[in-house]
Amino acid sequence: MRLIAHNHPVRIAWNVLILCAILAFLFIITYRVVFRIFSGGAFYYALNLLFIADIAFNFVTKVKLGHVRIETFPEIKKYYLRSWFLIDAVSAFPFEIVLLAVFGGIPTEPVAYTAFLFLQSLTLLKLLKVGRIFKELQESIDILPALRRLMHFSYWVMAGLHIIVMGWISIGATEQARPPFDQYLRGLYWVISTIATIGYGDYYPNHESNVQIVYAIVVEFFGVGMFSYVIANVSSLVTNLDIARSAHLERLEEVNAYMRAQRVPSALQERVRDYYSYLWEKQKGVDASGALKGMPQSLAQEILLFLNRDILARVEIFKDADELFLRESVRLMKPVIFLPEEYVIRQGEFADCMYFLATGSVSVVVDGNEVATLGPGSPFGETALINNQFRNASVLSVSYGTGYRLEKDDFNKLRSKYPEFDRQVERIAQSRMKRPAGGKS
Repeated sequence: MRLIAHNHPVRIAWNVLILCAILAFLFIITYRVVFRIFSGGAFYYALNLLFIADIAFNFVTKVKLGHVRIETFPEIKKYYLRSWFLIDAVSAFPFEIVLLAVFGGIPTEPVAYTAFLFLQSLTLLKLLKVGRIFKELQESIDILPALRRLMHFSYWVMAGLHIIVMGWISIGATEQARPPFDQYLRGLYWVISTIATIGYGDYYPNHESNVQIVYAIVVEFFGVGMFSYVIANVSSLVTNLDIARSAHLERLEEVNAYMRAQRVPSALQERVRDYYSYLWEKQKGVDASGALKGMPQSLAQEILLFLNRDILARVEIFKDADELFLRESVRLMKPVIFLPEEYVIRQGEFADCMYFLATGSVSVVVDGNEVATLGPGSPFGETALINNQFRNASVLSVSYGTGYRLEKDDFNKLRSKYPEFDRQVERIAQSRMKRPAGGKS
């Protein structure tokens, strides 16, 4: 039997569809109960069939509960039968069809009619599953927690407003001579204006009805609570929808304040801002070393191998290299960003590292003269490391670019542990030294 992954696009779309169906059933059932309109309709029965199909769907869908995965049919069946099956089965059972067949129509006796309404309303048990479905969506598509809370809150606000409207109508607070939809629309108008603390006063409880007055008081308390929640939380929820951007902008403002206080020249300030702009464009403000800190070494290496796949494919040193060498190399290399007209290496300085260029281009300059241009995939700076000497050329970044820096100690460690890497580096250094001033650094 072919099982469906918990994060499969079909499963994600199905969960969204079920959320919409649950909300639609809430609207339909309560609307029918309050207005005593029990004509089924194709849409009502289609929703019923959708809930029945959902049961079958859950038997063939893999489950992810945090770090625990349930991925075989026997395990899925056991988990589903012990968790949500009963609620799903009761919600999907066509009580209305069975009761209409038994009674030959809508029962008129008070007890039978109450039982009829109760059994029909059991479909709303599916509301208990809304939180679980939102959590499944979080597991499947990595929704930001703030956005998930905002969506969850909005979902229940819609449900709550509808239920309040139905209660307002059921206690006779609307113009009952009007058609059902007109009553609903005016009830919704009263609820929104009351909860939003606008209260125009054109619709209000009957002054002779204690029930309506008490109901209005309860709704007003609900409105005050919800309004307070919105003021206190929604602004922070919206702010936290993009935590990385907020942190990036805060860091940029801190740097700007420092440069202004230190009277840094405007041209240099502009270069600093360009750097942070490029950093955001390429990395979205996320520090790879910080993000991987605390992860098991094996997981961190897998992520680094994936992130560095381009450089590993371009640089000759890494082509057809041993798997152990690749894993250790990506762990030791540090990402760097090159700015236009930035000296990555200066002629005459002592060699303490080498570089691998991932994107962009650099010029090799000797005594003020450009002797070579290196593109993506090029290593540079290794010659002086091998010979333990001062740099005999400068390397100037031509455009924005990214690359990796390998410190001298790590470079020597790789050479001593992996002879093939040592031979590759020696071969590249010798080929460059044979060229007249050609790219040695």
